[in-house]
Amino acid sequence: MSRKALFSTALTLVVALGLAACDGVPTEAEKQSVQQARVEAAAQKQLENYHQLKATGRADLALNIADHVLKNFPQTRAAAELKPDVEALRAQVGEERKMQRLKGLWVYHDEHDAEAGGRVRSAYIFAKEALGPAKNGEPAPRGRLVLRRHPQWGDDVYLLSERGPFTCTSPCRLVVHFDGAAPRTVDGEIPETGEHAIFVKDFSHFAANLPGAQVVRIETTLKEAGPVTMEFEVGGYDPQTIGTR
Repeated sequence: MSRKALFSTALTLVVALGLAACDGVPTEAEKQSVQQARVEAAAQKQLENYHQLKATGRADLALNIADHVLKNFPQTRAAAELKPDVEALRAQVGEERKMQRLKGLWVYHDEHDAEAGGRVRSAYIFAKEALGPAKNGEPAPRGRLVLRRHPQWGDDVYLLSERGPFTCTSPCRLVVHFDGAAPRTVDGEIPETGEHAIFVKDFSHFAANLPGAQVVRIETTLKEAGPVTMEFEVGGYDPQTIGTR
């Protein structure tokens, strides 16, 4: 065989081998199809986790997954399934976080007091706004609403002030607002023992209306600051804790 013929045969073989090798290389469309299948599988796994978290009451974590899928896998079937429900879930999570915040505003105590002769229970919450500016590096003074059930002293509602004592006319009066209901004028009483406190002489009505209320405002007067309205975000109150219902 001549050199020219040998070269031609070798060239033909190289071309044939090259074409055979190309037959095993995926096309661009095939690559995209594989990648899309992987994305769909990943999104589907996230969707399964989403449903499991919702079923176990973890709406907050389920929302995180939904947002992740919608952001990172927006064209998947999982995203299409999640999209109609996500805003309702976001609203639900917002309400749950709000309620947790409101519940966290309350502090409860329940203990046996031998000196008192029995069980002493109390619940308190600080006012939304301070009673004045911070001074001398100390925290701003605050007002506090307290409910107390005492075996000797009975059931009481009272306010505490970190900005000096209360004052009131004779007879002593306070004005109490529950949400948008008509204001209620009630008797007040400043203790003679010197605490910066004033009693709201209306425990039964107060305890009956507190559960379910969102905001309670009480108008009173401080000796140092004059008339004040203390506002309390009471929506997280639990009446079972001190037995007011």
